[in-house]
Amino acid sequence: MRIAVPISHPEEVEMLAAGGAGEFFCGYVPPEWLERYGGAFWMNRRGPVAGNLLQRDDVSLLAERSHTHRIPVFVTFNAPYYTPEQQEFLLPLIGGLAKESGIDGVIVSDVGFLVALRLALPDLPVHASSVMATQNSGMIDFLAGLGTSRVIFPRSLDVAGISALCADAAGRLETEAFVMNEGCVFEEGYCMTTHRSVGALCVQLPEVPHRVLPLSPDAAASLAGVDRRPAREMMGAFRDWVWFQNGCGNSVTDRGIPNGPCGLCALHDLAASGVTSLKISGRSSSSHRKLASLRMVRSVLDRVEGGATREETAREAVAIRNTPAFCDAGYMCYYREKAS
Repeated sequence: MRIAVPISHPEEVEMLAAGGAGEFFCGYVPPEWLERYGGAFWMNRRGPVAGNLLQRDDVSLLAERSHTHRIPVFVTFNAPYYTPEQQEFLLPLIGGLAKESGIDGVIVSDVGFLVALRLALPDLPVHASSVMATQNSGMIDFLAGLGTSRVIFPRSLDVAGISALCADAAGRLETEAFVMNEGCVFEEGYCMTTHRSVGALCVQLPEVPHRVLPLSPDAAASLAGVDRRPAREMMGAFRDWVWFQNGCGNSVTDRGIPNGPCGLCALHDLAASGVTSLKISGRSSSSHRKLASLRMVRSVLDRVEGGATREETAREAVAIRNTPAFCDAGYMCYYREKAS
């Protein structure tokens, strides 16, 4: 399995290549897009500046440096949808990135745009973003029929679901699964919002003032005397879970290891499933966070590829993180299936 690592500057190439990156994915937002659409319409699932390259020369340099290490570069164009006008703007831009800058493929979410890309640039590999929410074999067949090169599974799938879809995709599509950082409170593929105006609304939900309103007087009467403690406990658990999904308050351990969503314990099972690539999320993260995340994944994956058992893999993962209370809580796990 390869490790797909986020990158946002050519200067990060050497560091991440030495750390064991197998491929890079990045965002690119040219000045022309900002002149046309400002910050209201995001070109990809990151804000118009944070985590994105802004100059074509930087994309070219990043690809050139990456290719010296035989690391492919994929560029994200994974907004949930593009208008016809935006597609007309993007198609020649992507063609230039492929022919002149040397990118190896693109990541998209809009099915209509995927079709347009396949018609305009049939030789360019196209990956179906997790925002496309591929959750069943019918979608695998659909994407394969369109000539998609890879499917990136959504965060909501468990290992069993990933394994089943990998079997469906075998010989037709490469596959990619999340393994580190940046959870999503909702199913991202069904979330048509951005974080532009008020930040990530989803992670703020537990703090929004709320109250329970019965639907009718009869319903109110039926609640009289009902123990409200389970509901309060459930809301407390929801707050905890959202906090973990948001990187444990964007915190790090005393050793500088980033906290937050993690699938290290599941690497043995993911390897057995046939997943092609493991995705570390976080294009807008600091270089330190990217490298620390990569080193954790690389260390545990080396153990798996060296023949470690499922249980040995899980123990190694917990030891590397060195946050047993967080691991035991279960809220930080991308994949809740635990090794015995």
